[in-house]
Amino acid sequence: MGIRWLTVLLVAALAGAGGYYYWQQRGTGQLDVQTVALIRGDVRRVVSTTGAVNALVTVDVGSQLSGKIGELNVDFSSKVKQGQVLARIEPFTFESAVREQEAGVAIAEANIALQQAGVERADANLHKAELDLHRSQELVVKGATSQSAVDTALAAQLSAKADVATANAQVDNAKATVAQRHATLDSARIDLDRTFIRSPIDGVVIDRAVETGQTVAASMTAPKLFTIAEDLSHVQILAQVDEADIGQVTSANPVSFTVDAYPDVKFDGKVEQIRLAPVSLQNVVTYTVVIAAENPQGRLLPGMTANVEIVTGEHVQVVVVPNEALRFQPVGPAAALVRDPGQTAAVQAASADRNARLLDKLKAGLGLSEADLDKVRAGLEAEFTTIRNAGPPGAAPSEGDAREQARMRIAKVLRAVLTPEQYQKYQEMQKQRPTGPRKATLWTYESGGLVPHEVRLGLADANTTEVEDGLSDGANVVVRVRETVP
Repeated sequence: MGIRWLTVLLVAALAGAGGYYYWQQRGTGQLDVQTVALIRGDVRRVVSTTGAVNALVTVDVGSQLSGKIGELNVDFSSKVKQGQVLARIEPFTFESAVREQEAGVAIAEANIALQQAGVERADANLHKAELDLHRSQELVVKGATSQSAVDTALAAQLSAKADVATANAQVDNAKATVAQRHATLDSARIDLDRTFIRSPIDGVVIDRAVETGQTVAASMTAPKLFTIAEDLSHVQILAQVDEADIGQVTSANPVSFTVDAYPDVKFDGKVEQIRLAPVSLQNVVTYTVVIAAENPQGRLLPGMTANVEIVTGEHVQVVVVPNEALRFQPVGPAAALVRDPGQTAAVQAASADRNARLLDKLKAGLGLSEADLDKVRAGLEAEFTTIRNAGPPGAAPSEGDAREQARMRIAKVLRAVLTPEQYQKYQEMQKQRPTGPRKATLWTYESGGLVPHEVRLGLADANTTEVEDGLSDGANVVVRVRETVP
């Protein structure tokens, strides 16, 4: 109740101030009522932002090796093909490493032959040991030798078997060494091939960070030598859209934009992607919108700043009213022209009721204390006083074109008062808010008096708003009332 009571007092104070203003000014001149006719026209709602022009694919080309640049085959803006050699690191050290590993492979292969010869020698010794064992066993049966000689021959035969197993293991080891040497040789050859810095894609060199004779040091990360952009006939713009506007943007929205290099040329594009990851900077949340555009003449260069207008709605040949007519309210001298003063009070009471409902909603939904409500109330009063003072006499913000400005100012006040958790909850409450047709009051000047008309509004842009119902084209509506000096 306290909130509504205070709001009614504020409205009464405003009305009293307007009456006092009129009392001060009466008799000093006549009132000039300026009107404008409703016409048919086009309404185009846009979200304005900025973004940077980027290539569709940009690749940083680096080096996995350290060394001195011996050859440099491309420069800035050079067109390159996939696999083309851009530069080469001096290969002498790497060629020497390849030759060293080739010699190591040859040694390892020769060692296999040597170990295989050892296997043959062990096989021969085993054969002789088996013959000696057989002979000793025959002699001991005939009593021509002792059992000890048989035992000696048996031990020799077992030792020869062990020697054969050892020789075969040494052959396997030699073969494994050869495989290892081959792998090391392959690694050396790969390093030698890496001395050629090749382009991974077809494109254009947009940056070169190396000179002939410069030493490249590759440690934990590969140093960037070139930046290549793929096919600049197609570009994309990464635009940052405020959280208050992102709900209007959808994929495939048409886009027009300009760049400072060609301020008189408008380029066309379309929204290709809305990235869900928020970007928060100083408590301002934005979302990245990816815009695709054609660049057949190559005038759009990477890094250019694009001034973007995303078309989020467009209605053609509808009844439109200038936004200044929506801002008009009969206050001050204009209040004397209202045929039925109760109508003005009803309009103001409706506005006061909306403000009270907003504060009640914040108190109930966010659990705000009275101290926090006082801060919100004071902040809103200050912001809306700024809006009221910005217009001409007889004008005040209402549902028209000032709606967006009012929403932004409310968000500004709430960001300053609410905690991040409370502000996030407020945003969720706004998303769940039921939507419906916007209504506003337009005033006509009939038979020397101001008459209000409730209208239903449609699409709005920076200058005009669509009137869906309530008045037809040709009707004259009031935009301002001012006193003329006699």
